[in-house]
Amino acid sequence: MNSRHRSGWMGAIAIAVLMAVTPAHAGKWDAIESIPGQAPTSVLVDGKERIYFRVAPGKPLVVPIDGPVRLRIVSRAEIDHPGAVASYVLTVSENGREIEHNATESSASDRVTLSESRAAIGKSRRMTVDVSAGAHRLTLATTGAAIYLRLQRGAPPRGDEPTVSLTPIDALRSVLVVEGEKSIPYYSVWPGKPVRFRVVGPTTLDIISRLDFDATMRGTHSYRLRLAEGSQLLKQVEFKTSKASTASYSNLKDRIPSKFDRFRVVIPNGTHDITVDLAAPAGGSAEIHARIPQPVVGGEE
Repeated sequence: MNSRHRSGWMGAIAIAVLMAVTPAHAGKWDAIESIPGQAPTSVLVDGKERIYFRVAPGKPLVVPIDGPVRLRIVSRAEIDHPGAVASYVLTVSENGREIEHNATESSASDRVTLSESRAAIGKSRRMTVDVSAGAHRLTLATTGAAIYLRLQRGAPPRGDEPTVSLTPIDALRSVLVVEGEKSIPYYSVWPGKPVRFRVVGPTTLDIISRLDFDATMRGTHSYRLRLAEGSQLLKQVEFKTSKASTASYSNLKDRIPSKFDRFRVVIPNGTHDITVDLAAPAGGSAEIHARIPQPVVGGEE
């Protein structure tokens, strides 16, 4: 198992927009155009008025919202001059706990202007946050550039969201996980032998992982995965898991898969080479399956 194989390019990598439905209109989003204590800003997109809220570093936007609901956030950077590129990190948190963040950059859009001025505004970047049941106060903050946010509310997802599985451009081996009537390809990660994906953003990378159990392993075991781009660590997650009772490997007879774990990472605009590595245990191995939301075509916001 020491030789690597290189798989073909993933069948579908494209800018992805997370889909949702509203109770009355499937596939639609309802704009949030009024927030207590916040002054809206009129932005013209292809000549059509859209309501945004300006957020500056140190001056976050607090959004009261009742769940369960899906919140879509369209962000645009405030650009110093038409030829500039603005970088920023948009963070969504509640009570000091980070829920999601997106580090991105953009140049000026020639399709967008502020209605009261001709200031340059960046191309749109999108992220989606699932809000659980109950009343919430979400804090939307920026570091870097000031930004304009358009907020849209959609119904929570019903059933499985359409996704596209990703084939890595570099992987140690492929393993089939069989559960019920389903057979799903996973790719092996060992310490120092990561799986590498090429992903085009903005999108959300969804990783499903399983620890490999051998015949000597009993009870619950921990493992840690690292997701990076080059030398930049994007996310590190640690799971505790036990053997799956309903899943098996069809082509890895001396190992038993664990119950699955899952985590998501927001991928900013552009093309990214993402590696997923097993940081611990030192002598272990795990399997991962990666996917993104199914790309759809939507209008400018």
